[in-house]
Amino acid sequence: MNKDAFQRFEVDINLIRKYAKPGPRYTSYPTAPYFTPEIGSSDFLVSLADEKYRQRPLSLYFHIPFCDTMCYFCGCTMVVTHNRQRIRHYLHYLIKEMEIFSPLTRQR
Repeated sequence: MNKDAFQRFEVDINLIRKYAKPGPRYTSYPTAPYFTPEIGSSDFLVSLADEKYRQRPLSLYFHIPFCDTMCYFCGCTMVVTHNRQRIRHYLHYLIKEMEIFSPLTRQR
């Protein structure tokens, strides 16, 4: 291999120490550490109906937990499967849930 292909670079050890720890993952809002049993489904429905929230943009994240193979870097809940019927069953209920909540998220 051509040694000119390698360039000299500097490593900031303080930067490595700063980020050498687990960080937050934002796959939900609020993030999982802020979930509490005190906030239930009725609170969710009240928030959906609140006018101050209905005028704001809505951001949605849909997690499809089925993978063909396991990614060792991934921290998401997942199931390794090739059973397409299981995936269709999950998607069927996800679509039903979207149909139920869709009218509650539309702006007036």
